[in-house]
Amino acid sequence: MSDDLDTRVFERPKRSRAGIVGWLLFLLVLGAAGAGIYYLYLPLRADRARLEQEVADAAQREQRLKASVSEFEARATTLVSKQEELSGKLAQTQAEREKLEAELKRVQTELSSILEPQISAGNVRIKRRGNELVVDVSDRILFDSGRAEINDGGQKVLAEVAPSLTRLPNYVVQVGGHTDRTRVVNPETVERFPTNWELSTARATNVVRFLEERGKIPGGRLEATGFAQYRPVAGNATADERQKNRRIELVLLPAARE
Repeated sequence: MSDDLDTRVFERPKRSRAGIVGWLLFLLVLGAAGAGIYYLYLPLRADRARLEQEVADAAQREQRLKASVSEFEARATTLVSKQEELSGKLAQTQAEREKLEAELKRVQTELSSILEPQISAGNVRIKRRGNELVVDVSDRILFDSGRAEINDGGQKVLAEVAPSLTRLPNYVVQVGGHTDRTRVVNPETVERFPTNWELSTARATNVVRFLEERGKIPGGRLEATGFAQYRPVAGNATADERQKNRRIELVLLPAARE
């Protein structure tokens, strides 16, 4: 009997099969939940973080684009303003050009009428050279041979020309002295004018002085230049060609604008 008692005391209670299965199911559910969290929630959280970053990046790009658009709009406004300014200046320049052209035509017609006898005699030629009006006056009606002083006939011609030139304030009058290629040989002339440079320059200077002092043309609108024989309008073989080269040119040049 004592042996049966001892056996009952040390015998462990047996767990039921249902309890074990329950624990296994619990562990499986717990594992599945963990797996669900790992495979579903964590990726979703990563996707959300990525989307939030993309939204933030898109917002920054939008701000940069808005800044670029504002900059381009400002540039466009500036360009439009400059274009309008240039268009206005172009229209003004065109109007001024047309005004100057009308003035040149008026003066050409006026001088052609005043100097018609000299033009018919071949002593004066009036021509256009681009934007310039050129009054070509033969030296034989302005100076005595070998001299630079303006004679009485030359003074009369210049006095007739001066009023028309005075009414062109936007033009400079360049007075150019020209000779033929014949060297100065007269001893009296050589003493005063060793070469054609001195003779052509002295003649141009005397014409400028006359136009300023007697013609009342402001000195700032006058230029005197001697070209000697280096700008001929004809050959040098015949007396007639040499005569054409010996001349004073009054060239109307548009004044330089500030």
